[in-house]
Amino acid sequence: MSSGLLRWCADSRLTPTSVPTTCVIFKPLFCVKLFGYGSSKKLPLIGQCILEEDEAEDGDIQEARPFPCPQRELLNVFTWLSSDEWDNKTKALLNIRCLAACHSEILLSRLDDVSLAVTREVNNLRSKVSRSAISTLGVLFKTMKQHMDREVDEITRVLLHKMGESNKFIQKAASRSLEIMVANVTPARAVAALMTSGTQHRNVLVRRFAAEHLLPAMERIGAGKLLSGSCESINLLVHTLVKLAQDNHQDTRYYGRKMLSILMTHPNFTRCLKYSVPPCDLKDIMERIKQQGVEEKKCELPPIKEDKKPTNSNLRILKDNSPSDRGLWFGSQVRVAPCKRIPSTLPQAVEETHKLEELYKLLAEKEFQARIHAVMLLLDHCRNIPEPICNNIVQVFDAFVPRLQDWNKKVKQKALEVLALMIPLLRDALQPVLFLVVSAVTDNLNSKHAGIYAAAMKGLEESIAHLDNTLLLHCLALRVHYLSGQALLDVTEHLSGLVTSLYPRKPQAVKCYALPVLWFFLGKSALPVRGDKIKAVVTKLAQSLYQEMGSSLRESAAKQPPHVIKNLWKILDLVKKH
Repeated sequence: MSSGLLRWCADSRLTPTSVPTTCVIFKPLFCVKLFGYGSSKKLPLIGQCILEEDEAEDGDIQEARPFPCPQRELLNVFTWLSSDEWDNKTKALLNIRCLAACHSEILLSRLDDVSLAVTREVNNLRSKVSRSAISTLGVLFKTMKQHMDREVDEITRVLLHKMGESNKFIQKAASRSLEIMVANVTPARAVAALMTSGTQHRNVLVRRFAAEHLLPAMERIGAGKLLSGSCESINLLVHTLVKLAQDNHQDTRYYGRKMLSILMTHPNFTRCLKYSVPPCDLKDIMERIKQQGVEEKKCELPPIKEDKKPTNSNLRILKDNSPSDRGLWFGSQVRVAPCKRIPSTLPQAVEETHKLEELYKLLAEKEFQARIHAVMLLLDHCRNIPEPICNNIVQVFDAFVPRLQDWNKKVKQKALEVLALMIPLLRDALQPVLFLVVSAVTDNLNSKHAGIYAAAMKGLEESIAHLDNTLLLHCLALRVHYLSGQALLDVTEHLSGLVTSLYPRKPQAVKCYALPVLWFFLGKSALPVRGDKIKAVVTKLAQSLYQEMGSSLRESAAKQPPHVIKNLWKILDLVKKH
């Protein structure tokens, strides 16, 4: 290497290496030794060409140089992304970041195609490509800003889906890109996308991250604008936040209460909330936020620890994980023969608490046989020691509800069967977790597995037979907006039965909860389920309401849009009479 070339490297902080077809990102690097330089001499600071995606994983580009021919590089991007070679895909994603930073006007002409191609790579099986695609989306949001509004819905759906994966660095990259999205696109589009794709998701982590990013989006909009929309949009927003505030994940509950506290500053909030949630939920949430704030006393489930192998195979050593922190002290090491059992001398309350902690551990076990055993143990506790179950109903169902959505069909079916047996035993104690239970049960009504479907239907029927039908009517009415397929048909049919049984005693509840469901169906140009089955259940609901309400149904329908009124009379065969 000539001295002139070395001097050029030292002055410009560049290596003599260049890649003509790729935009270069530079990073300082110290060299240890170079030809004539000894180890005792200090070397000049030179640069290194970086072609890895790690430099922009948080949505930032340290330094980018413009391309000589950006149009050609844009074409290369599509060629490389269609390649099967992962290194070509990584190079294409890096070039997209450089185009966004230096040639945004060129990228804007093909922004839809580029966004779609990058979004596809988010689900790439190679984690390096997937993370690079996620980071590239963050760069696009940061540089293109509101030009990305049209892509928000699909990108949000894909990124939130990645949140459900256990890979931590993928979660971190997706969370960062969503954070950039919320900060740069139109806030209303971000709120709508997060509510649609995340807050109703079955995966608890997806709901948690959706709530986390929904909070800053709502803060950008403000309570006044959020509560100035249509009645339907306000009701949907309030219902979503109430559900998040009652979620089975502690962080999700925190974000839900935080967002509700933002809306509570507006004078119209109480009126909106009154028509969106049951009175018991309204009172509970409002009092909790006013008295305790949005923070929640941590009651995390105990961590799952593997049993340590004893040093002596004939003895078992019990460490200081006994309830000594509850006021009782035992020795730091107690050696017990495995075949003998120490008689318990703990007070009854502490012993019951210990049983619940063991139950939480078993419900989270990795082996499906252990989870099935835990579900049966929960039923046994409901029969033998119902008081601690009722007193800790939220914590118990935080651990139990995931089993109603377990990936293993045997566990899921057994959990649903046990739930049907628990409902008559617990009855009104289930009110704080009723919405969680109804959501899990109704989701399983779409199962193709005959045993799971039958168990879910049994759980729904037991709920109607033993729980407060007013609260159940409200929960089922809310679920209609998020169901499809067989679940939507079954829930709508049961709503018709609840209308008939409830209206003589609580007509206002029926008008408040069941009528909006009917207007929801009649106002749709395309129903979530095709065919005659959905028409049959909607007709049955309309006829049930008409038989109970009579002329007052006409008065309520008069306030609806003309096409809704026309569809109502058509269903009831009242077009000629009207």
